[in-house]
Amino acid sequence: MNKINLLKSNKVKLRIYNVKIENNRTFIQHYGKVSAGFPSPAEDFIENRISLDERFLTHPESTFIVEVDGESMFPEYLKNDILIIRSDIKPNHLDDIIVSVNKSDYTLKRFDKIKNQLIALNPLYKNCTQINNYDEVNILGVVTLQIREKRKK
Repeated sequence: MNKINLLKSNKVKLRIYNVKIENNRTFIQHYGKVSAGFPSPAEDFIENRISLDERFLTHPESTFIVEVDGESMFPEYLKNDILIIRSDIKPNHLDDIIVSVNKSDYTLKRFDKIKNQLIALNPLYKNCTQINNYDEVNILGVVTLQIREKRKK
């Protein structure tokens, strides 16, 4: 993956990564599901191996990766979260999207399709941007997956 710093503003910076397509697939052990309650002794076996690219990068020609660098979508999105973005998906109500309005910097926002608004989740930021009929809206894609490193380096 090659890192490209492409989209940035004074509030949010998005680092975009190209997805490199190769014939070889990498598989890791899949240990089944994990209970968030009490463990089940019946699940003490290795299920199969899974390919992360086959599971999460099903349309590589229309997929790109960005890294969050800002706080407007806190607490759901944190700085350094990796987001898988699909450019071939039309956004639905309350999807999170990478968007520019009137040639502004691209940003990550929640799309309220009913009210035609872009919503920042962080209460410290202006809550929403109204999209009007005369606005030029460019949507790069829809967030389909969020990856967060849990262990600090």
